[in-house]
Amino acid sequence: MKKIAVVGLYAIKNAGDNILCEVTQYLLQQEDPSIKIVEVDVNPRAKSYRGLEKIPFFISKVLIKISGYVFQYENSSKFRYIYEYFMWWLKINRKFKKQFKGVDAIVFAGGGFLKFRTQGLNYYVEQIVKIAEKNNIPIMMNGVGIEGYSETDIRCQRLKRAINKDCMKVITTRDDIDTLQNLYIENPNIKTARVGDPALWVPECYRVNRDKNPSPVIGINVIRGRVYQAYGNTLSEFQLMNFYKKLIAGVEDRGWEWVLFSNGMASDQKFGRQLLKGLGYTDFRKLLNPPANSLDFLNLIRSFRCVFGARLHACITSYALDVPVVGLIWSEKLRIFAEVIGKKNAFFEEEDLHIENILDAIATEMESGYDTEIRDNLRGLTKQYLQTFLQIIGDKRED
Repeated sequence: MKKIAVVGLYAIKNAGDNILCEVTQYLLQQEDPSIKIVEVDVNPRAKSYRGLEKIPFFISKVLIKISGYVFQYENSSKFRYIYEYFMWWLKINRKFKKQFKGVDAIVFAGGGFLKFRTQGLNYYVEQIVKIAEKNNIPIMMNGVGIEGYSETDIRCQRLKRAINKDCMKVITTRDDIDTLQNLYIENPNIKTARVGDPALWVPECYRVNRDKNPSPVIGINVIRGRVYQAYGNTLSEFQLMNFYKKLIAGVEDRGWEWVLFSNGMASDQKFGRQLLKGLGYTDFRKLLNPPANSLDFLNLIRSFRCVFGARLHACITSYALDVPVVGLIWSEKLRIFAEVIGKKNAFFEEEDLHIENILDAIATEMESGYDTEIRDNLRGLTKQYLQTFLQIIGDKRED
């Protein structure tokens, strides 16, 4: 019986991250039902710490809180890297060592793990790889997102060094295969490929499909107001708010029904409430409650006539469930997703947010379908490379 640690963002209130963890577990156990899954939350919450574990955790919390003031004006100095590495090391290193003890392999369950400018996930990846290298544990990164590369940013270069370790066996990406193969990977023994996001398997994992009689409602996915600027764009929160107001006015002019919904994050729900206030609503019934779990989220998606997507996994799950989707592009990952599925004309860059064009795209997509051959191929590749990794584990155990 294999014991596999599935690493992901389990505790975060974002349906997309929860789905990635759950579907990856499903796919592994479909290949080998005897596999024992060890869930490893890459960013564990306070309640998961016990006894003396709490001391370094709370020290790290203090360091995290003051880091915003210490590093207000620069992002990539060596001192900042050392400081941030240490604050995350305090929080997670000892816990990770315990969780990975005795596992046969580690699988990262999709998501934006190859990134360094936001969230600090690069520090988590580094520490996990170091533990795995020391204990001879093979690693796969499964359908991960790749968000940028820099020759001069120390965070990127340390991340690159980590993922080229010999314990890394397979890295597949849902998006930027060129950056992965041409800039990040130097170890010739690491297998790489572009595959489908694990969330493309939600119909089988959750046993859901598009509602046979979908409602006439367009689901408008909301996102935090400063997301564009966080990813190096210029659109402000004020401008994004005005865009949504005009979009809703246009939807109503065309006689379509609408509701707002989020992937579950508090900042997105807050933006939705502010948007309704700005539209003059005195209650929040037009903003759906945040999904309680993955299935709750998928049941929302499957019921819509069309989705206007902002978060990536609102778009990916719509695609997986055959729900028409039109979306925003605030990150390279959304641009590549649109290109990969053959729907470039349904996704809009910040300089192209012209309401009539977007409304026309919604009308078009509601009468169009998807190229199922593309989707089936992406799904098949996801499964194929998981099989490849399990074969590597089997070979290792026989040795």
